Amino acid sequence: MIVVELVFDPSGQDCHWVIRPNQSLSWQWAVRVYAFISLCCLGIGIAFAMHGFWPVLPFAGFEVAVLGIAFYLCLSRSQVREVVSVNADKVTVEKGRNSPEEHWECPRAWARILLQRSPIAWYPSRLAIAFQGKQVEIGRFLAEQERCELADELEQTICRKDWRLIPSG
Repeated sequence: MIVVELVFDPSGQDCHWVIRPNQSLSWQWAVRVYAFISLCCLGIGIAFAMHGFWPVLPFAGFEVAVLGIAFYLCLSRSQVREVVSVNADKVTVEKGRNSPEEHWECPRAWARILLQRSPIAWYPSRLAIAFQGKQVEIGRFLAEQERCELADELEQTICRKDWRLIPSG
């Protein structure tokens, strides 16, 4: 699954990076897996309840409910999208699930790409776009190599003097 996708405007004047987490399980398959686990768990709970161990049943129900909440939270967080747009005048970052919930923009000429490495070796770096002391972090859910590649691409695009974005070839 593509995690960072570069999309060019047909006119060649704008380009957009669509950044999203890797979603390894679709909603349909998540419901199937959840239903299977729930049926097994509740089936075992009912079997124990029929043999007189009725206190098992509320715990099985609680377990199924917690599992459902965990599936929902994981899958809803994997629906987050970040769109970084660069045109001749400005850099725009929009974040959200179904629609942009956060919007940030700055003039392209003054935008800086910051890739801050962590002082602790196993902590991930932070990628941000900064302007006048304000910054917005992007790609928090990317792997380290993907974050570094995205930083290089953004740096090259924002610092480009000739503003014709259509790739050669």
